[in-house]
Amino acid sequence: MDSRGRPNWPARFPTRLIASAAAAGELFVVEIGGAPVATLTLQWSDPRFWGNPTLGDEDDDAGYVHRLAVRRAHAGHGLGYRLLDWADGAVRATGRSRLRLDVVSDNERLRRYYEGAGFVHQRDVDGEFVLPGGTRRPWRTSLYERPGAGAR
Repeated sequence: MDSRGRPNWPARFPTRLIASAAAAGELFVVEIGGAPVATLTLQWSDPRFWGNPTLGDEDDDAGYVHRLAVRRAHAGHGLGYRLLDWADGAVRATGRSRLRLDVVSDNERLRRYYEGAGFVHQRDVDGEFVLPGGTRRPWRTSLYERPGAGAR
């Protein structure tokens, strides 16, 4: 995405972040012929983006998708949508009723992708992070929710 002028994620996620998700049983990988072709993280809370109970953010009633990725060679065949359907089923199996995610607000193509998967825009959240050296960089993310099982 960076090569297309659409920076969305860091060039490499911190090892501690991936190791933590794997240790918690939240990291899932799809393999074809023994090779990893897709991944997602499914978490049971997301206070950074969804932590406002006054706006109906009930963490105990939702699952949160992060870092959904499909290798380019396997893109365009519905694998990402099938992974989202799987995550939706995993969330429903716990008795929770909603699947949520966040996406960089100015990434219109990715927003349309998630809308095509049945997600509905809820609101935008603004923030700021500090780069090494102290430079501050603003960010805006759009929060999406998939209402009802198999909404697509």
